[in-house]
Amino acid sequence: MSYYVLNSSLKDTCECNPALFEEAPSIYEVIRVEQGVPLFLEDHIKRFFHSAVLWGEGVSVSTRQIRSRIKAVIEANGLVSGLIKFLYLNHPVSGALFAAWVTPFYFPSEETYKKGVELISLKGVRINPNAKVSNQKVRKLADEIIKKQKVYEVMLVNENDIITEGSRSNLFFIKAKTIHTADRSLVLEGVTRSKIIELALHNGIEVAERKIHISELPVFDAAFITGTTPKVMPVRKINQFGFDVNNPVLRQLMQHYQELIDEYLKGHIVSLYHCIIEPLYHLLPVVH
Repeated sequence: MSYYVLNSSLKDTCECNPALFEEAPSIYEVIRVEQGVPLFLEDHIKRFFHSAVLWGEGVSVSTRQIRSRIKAVIEANGLVSGLIKFLYLNHPVSGALFAAWVTPFYFPSEETYKKGVELISLKGVRINPNAKVSNQKVRKLADEIIKKQKVYEVMLVNENDIITEGSRSNLFFIKAKTIHTADRSLVLEGVTRSKIIELALHNGIEVAERKIHISELPVFDAAFITGTTPKVMPVRKINQFGFDVNNPVLRQLMQHYQELIDEYLKGHIVSLYHCIIEPLYHLLPVVH
């Protein structure tokens, strides 16, 4: 779109040099915006600082500054629905850089959620998986396979054939009334992943966080991925193995997650009313 943030300045995107942000490793987050509201922003900021600690680098930006800069990007671009990426890196020449912009996005259609998507496995691991740090090598390889094989996502498998995560998502499997997902030491703990685990436990669905061997794929009834863009997406096939996209546990979790988003948006609208609209109302002249 028309504007992005670089450090504390709002700039024209025509002035942006994307290569600047690829010349050093960066910690980053991608936030989904709905109705002009950045969803679960506080969770993304918390993970951002957690990644910085694991990265071993201090960051010269505060929670308040991140919030205000994300807000500036949304308002300057009139963004109602989309994705915003923000990152921080120590550039070898320019020094500490913080940037935020509206990133290209494609939100899945209702038909895609009905039919589910296909995945293919890929041997690959992310160094320091608990930190959201840019990894151009794995991401580039995953993108090439997705394009060549015409699949939605790749499923990363480590050197011991243990399933970890997707290139841009977290993975879950369902057997009976239990959902299985990789041990948290092996993956980036996605914001959506955390919400799904909380929702499952709250609704009496058992959760098993463990090491899942790729040979276990045939025993699962259903599978799904979670992420900022797909939210909760049914998986119909991984490699040659098929899964039930209409599994009741899966569909229940999809509904609960959408309800959680609706509640979050409603809360922000109510907060906006009390902070801005209601005080203005009391300033209006009384008409007799």
